[in-house]
Amino acid sequence: MNNKWMQLFFESEVPFYVYKLYKAEALIFKYRTNHKPLLIVFYGTVYIMKIFPNGESLFLAILTNNSIIDINFNLSDSDYSYYQVVALENTYFIKFSWLDYVTHFKYLSTSVKLLDLFRDTLRQYENSSYILVHKSIRYRVIQLLLLLCKEFGILNNNYIIIPFELSQKTIGYITGSNPVTVNKVINFLISKLFIKYIVKKKILICYFSFFSHLCDSKLT
Repeated sequence: MNNKWMQLFFESEVPFYVYKLYKAEALIFKYRTNHKPLLIVFYGTVYIMKIFPNGESLFLAILTNNSIIDINFNLSDSDYSYYQVVALENTYFIKFSWLDYVTHFKYLSTSVKLLDLFRDTLRQYENSSYILVHKSIRYRVIQLLLLLCKEFGILNNNYIIIPFELSQKTIGYITGSNPVTVNKVINFLISKLFIKYIVKKKILICYFSFFSHLCDSKLT
C-alpha cells in the first residue's frame, strides 16, 4: 500500500485521519458546510453517485489511487440531495480540511503534489463522463468495460480480467439502467464470445475479440 501521502502530511504537520471503506460500503455526504473535508484516495477504487430527492441517481465518476474527492454542493442543490462514495474494493482515504492545510502549510512540494492530484482526478472524471455520453445502454456498458479494462485490467494470454467484483446491479447504477437490461447486454456480449461473466464471484473477463470487434457495426 502506497503511504506517501501520509508521510507528506506528517512532514507538513497537517492534521489528518485515515479511513477504510470495505467493498460495497458507502460514504454519504448530505450537508453543505464551510469546513468541507477533502478525501484523498490513496489505495482502492470507488465510484461517486449524486442522489436526487425523487430517488433518481446520477453517476459522476470512478476514482482510484491518487485522486481527490471534493464534494462541492451547488447553491441550486436541494437540501435533500446527497452524494454517495461507494467502494468497488477495499479502499483507504486520507481526510483533511483546507483550513488545516492552509494553517499548517510549510512545503511548496506538497502543494505541487496536490495540484497534480487535482489534475489526475480531473482526467478520471473526464474518462468517466464518456460512459453517459452514449444514449444506448449497450454502449454505456461497453464504454464502462473499456474504461475498467484500461484503468484496472490485468492482462493475460488472450483476455483482460477486471480485478474486483462487479455486480450487474453496480453496472446498472453506473450506466443509469436496471439489472434486467444490464443482464440482457451482458448475455449478448457473452453470446458473441466477447466477455465471460462469473455470476457467483461477480468476476468479469474481456476477451481480445471484444476489443477487435468494437468498431464492427455488428456490435450494434
